Amino acid sequence: MKPGFCTLAASLLLILLLIAAGCSQPAPASIPVVWIVYGSEKGDLSYTDAAYQGLLAAQQRQALTIREFVPQDFETLPALLNATTGAARPALIITVGFQYAGFTRELADQHKDIRFLAIDQAEIGSDNLRAYEITSYGDSYLAGVLAASASRTQHIGIIMGTQSEVLDTFLDGYTDGARAVNATIVVDHAYVRHHSTEGFSDAPAAQKSAEAMFRNGTDVIFACAGYSNTGVFGAAENTPGRFVIGTDSDQSPLGPEFILASAVKRVDRIVSFGIADALDGTYTGGNVTAGLGEGVTGIVFNPRFESYNASLRTWEMQARAEERTYLQSRARLGP
Repeated sequence: MKPGFCTLAASLLLILLLIAAGCSQPAPASIPVVWIVYGSEKGDLSYTDAAYQGLLAAQQRQALTIREFVPQDFETLPALLNATTGAARPALIITVGFQYAGFTRELADQHKDIRFLAIDQAEIGSDNLRAYEITSYGDSYLAGVLAASASRTQHIGIIMGTQSEVLDTFLDGYTDGARAVNATIVVDHAYVRHHSTEGFSDAPAAQKSAEAMFRNGTDVIFACAGYSNTGVFGAAENTPGRFVIGTDSDQSPLGPEFILASAVKRVDRIVSFGIADALDGTYTGGNVTAGLGEGVTGIVFNPRFESYNASLRTWEMQARAEERTYLQSRARLGP
């Protein structure tokens, strides 16, 4: 056999071995899939946008395949989930809002292979379902203290998107905080829509409610209505000497002349950390309740009204203690 032929044969054998070795390399890991169901359309400048910011933060840490749903199309999710298999199947489904409690629990029962994160949905947790209730009693208590401290008329109000147990916590905390400052202060309350989550997206109706409160002597309103808060801001902008406290995210840029502060919910952190837990193996199901004491809620001041900050901070320990008492009382009452 000629030496040149032997060299060629050896080279071909080496090439074949390299190809075989390459073919035996493990396939790249698939990108994790996360589905999220929002409580309203994005762009509410409040609760839903905070959840979306948490999603973006998670995507900055690692590549994710995201599928988003809004109230208009969330009912398509069960059929889609039943038809989804393999790598396209979500590792985590997040539902954002109290209105999804029954929906989330049913899905979790039917799909034990998927983890769920249910935000503001109390006491529905299971092995594959983390029910994360954000109690807004403590930060609402501080909002009430602020409103009573800033009010010249000692007549304040709160406007909520709809009537629900979650919003009851805002009302209770706000009223208790205000009356801790002045036991005789008048606290009015109103709902944009009494029994519909559309109250979170009806800014004109919220503006009418705020205008009526202002005409009646209210000079500070706690706006707890998602996108509808913009209607309250509109009313304050048109009525000199009237002020608003925003919710869910820092809303001061939306009304720097009249928004005193915002009672924030760190929905962004809950979404971001929930995704991390689901993907790194530290996820646990069950029921979680967190609020002011855990740093999940708080007050963020408009720099223009920072002068109220120091006095409000002296109330924080009391607000935390009152929040614990409130939760204990609610637990004794039961569902």
